Amino acid sequence: MEMLKRGIRIKHCALCDKYFVLADKRKREYCDRIYKGNRTCKQIGAKLKFNKSVEEDTYLQQFQTIYNRMYSRYYRIDAWDSNRETNSITEEEFRHWSSHASQLRLDYKAGKLDGEELLKALKYSTKFYDNES
Repeated sequence: MEMLKRGIRIKHCALCDKYFVLADKRKREYCDRIYKGNRTCKQIGAKLKFNKSVEEDTYLQQFQTIYNRMYSRYYRIDAWDSNRETNSITEEEFRHWSSHASQLRLDYKAGKLDGEELLKALKYSTKFYDNES
């Protein structure tokens, strides 16, 4: 009763099933307790939730594959000589593409796009960053 009087809210952790105090008014599903190794419920739970959502949707799996490919192209730009012809993209190009791709993903999850439209738009946007030989 005292917690209610003081406005202290508690919640049930979706991962470890223990109760925790909400420190602020943000929505939280996971606590800060150590769950496995040096990782907290918050760190592990969010990743598990993301992986589960992707596993259940083949279009999101394909989205993740395309996203990872584009990220790899951006990440490896420093691994090559600047004179070498590669299929890499700059940080600015990746940021621009990533912003567009994230919006497409949000539109898909909101039902504004179907899966085929999502993949078509993604594949179209990646063409602009392919090197022409």
